[in-house]
Amino acid sequence: MLNRLDSIDWSSMSHAYGPAIDVPVWLREMGSADPDIREKAFSGFCSAAHHQGAVYTCTTASLPFLFDMADAPAAPGRVSVIGLLLSIGREAMNRCDGICFGPDDTELASYADSVAVMREHADDFVRYAADPDPLVRRAAIESLGLFLDDGDRAVEILRGRLLAGSGIQERLLVIRTMADLRSGCRPRGRPPPPGSTPWPTTLRRAPTSGSLPSSTGPAAPRRASETMSYRPRSTCSVRSPPRPRAGPATPNAGPVPAGARALLLPNPQQPRTSRRR
Repeated sequence: MLNRLDSIDWSSMSHAYGPAIDVPVWLREMGSADPDIREKAFSGFCSAAHHQGAVYTCTTASLPFLFDMADAPAAPGRVSVIGLLLSIGREAMNRCDGICFGPDDTELASYADSVAVMREHADDFVRYAADPDPLVRRAAIESLGLFLDDGDRAVEILRGRLLAGSGIQERLLVIRTMADLRSGCRPRGRPPPPGSTPWPTTLRRAPTSGSLPSSTGPAAPRRASETMSYRPRSTCSVRSPPRPRAGPATPNAGPVPAGARALLLPNPQQPRTSRRR
């Protein structure tokens, strides 16, 4: 699939910083065996072709190549690719109802087009969510609540992942996605096709005995990947998390100098501001 990158006129498209001629370079380098090259490629793509969540024409044109990399079990950056697909699809669904303009002030149809592509690949996300690699599963779980047109089917798949899931993080992701479905917190987008269930009726019905087990079974043994800190939903980020800053002085840290104490105390002559709720 990557061999077809040169058959696309990338120069006719643009991203946040100009012509999209560098997009095929980033797509090729996303599959590099060198982690530094991969990180620079994802960073370049996210900062230009997915700038602040924007979805440009070149972003939509990149989706087939990203899905091709996500379908390859041996792809080095597969987890990051699936996370990027999820970010593009989520942002496209959030914004496709409005009128969006590109850097050259032309109206963009890429948001709605990207949503259509994501829904066409809904079964691929179902497959990613059941992948043997736990990191791939975690990256794909939220997509089950976004791109499946049938809400009841999404709930049944998520329920199966809850019972089969290994590890606290994966189960928490499943529960949060099911909660979003239950509360209707799904991004906007094109209406689902006729005959589908847009909202999960299985979560609206009162629970019955035997509908869900009281326990998900014995706790699975902790793995090395379980020590990873949970990363909340974000637009697109492949950088390492920042180091925690030093907290306030503890009682055992000794007395606070007078000059520092003055800086910590509020200035009575300075007006205070408050936000209105």
